[in-house]
Amino acid sequence: MTAEQPVAMVRCHLDGGDPALDVRYVPAAEFDLWSYFMETKHSRAVTVDEVSIWVPEKKHAWDDAIDADALHAVLRIQFEKPGPQGTIIPVVRFFAAETYAEARAALLAHFDPRCRWSEAATPGYFVPAAQEAVAHGGADRDRRLPG
Repeated sequence: MTAEQPVAMVRCHLDGGDPALDVRYVPAAEFDLWSYFMETKHSRAVTVDEVSIWVPEKKHAWDDAIDADALHAVLRIQFEKPGPQGTIIPVVRFFAAETYAEARAALLAHFDPRCRWSEAATPGYFVPAAQEAVAHGGADRDRRLPG
């Protein structure tokens, strides 16, 4: 997955907390494992709000029919952390723009400060399913999670 490609994404929230701070954007490929971890390790119930895509902020990625006001600004943060025996482990997370500064600080607090040397942020948008259908000619698409 590169920062230039669309990513199948789940917008969800953690139940029982501050609704403004508990919105999460999780790649669909990781969602089952992530939600299991949230529910078993942190005792936080997860509610899926919508399944769609995240796209990077690039002019060529947009269809004129998409309502820009319906998009959700979401930043992709990526960095590398040292792994076993000299390997490198990529870390990729997605955060709502409104809470990005706080979420970034909380995330990086869990990692060695040297990870920040490779840090890169890519602005983009979570495209709600209705807008994704507009962008794809109104095609009716399956919104269930894979698996």
